[in-house]
Amino acid sequence: MSTQAVTASVWSPIGGRSFDVTATDGTFANFALSTTGDAQLGFAMTNELATMIQVTYAAGGCAWRIRNSVSQVTKRVGFGYLVGACGPAPYSGNTQPITIAQDDVLEVLTVAVP
Repeated sequence: MSTQAVTASVWSPIGGRSFDVTATDGTFANFALSTTGDAQLGFAMTNELATMIQVTYAAGGCAWRIRNSVSQVTKRVGFGYLVGACGPAPYSGNTQPITIAQDDVLEVLTVAVP
């Protein structure tokens, strides 16, 4: 198993937050924590309406999900963008609006390049 740095930006109409995680390839148990305060998504953005989520990773492939840590319901999923590639187009991270609950976590799954 290898690890890599993953960065996420979650935006709402009133602002956004950055989240970082050192992800272990092949597992979804990688909780992203805010860069200010080391809080999980639900604590950092409780009751905010997230409309855009962009995730960047270092190598291989990357998927992300927002999951409620109590009910285990996956609320949103998406794919990350490789750092150094052409880069995400403006508004490419738009997602169906989601109100962040206090129990929500942002998780990433990375896979290494063989």
